[in-house]
Amino acid sequence: MATKKEAEMPKEAEYTVEEFTENAAAVFGEAVSPDIVKTALRLAGVKTTTKSAATKIINEFRKKEVN
Repeated sequence: MATKKEAEMPKEAEYTVEEFTENAAAVFGEAVSPDIVKTALRLAGVKTTTKSAATKIINEFRKKEVN
């Protein structure tokens, strides 16, 4: 059960993969292309997510070693 303080905190907004892809540079910086955003989120099986979760997924994807 949520505490009173947790209930008062606003929930972080969720956005679609398409919204993150269209605004990749503005949301994640110039170093992150729309292709990286789209691929990372799709491979994670995400259709909608928060900005903080998307950032974590994208950063992990960018750090993966390529064989």
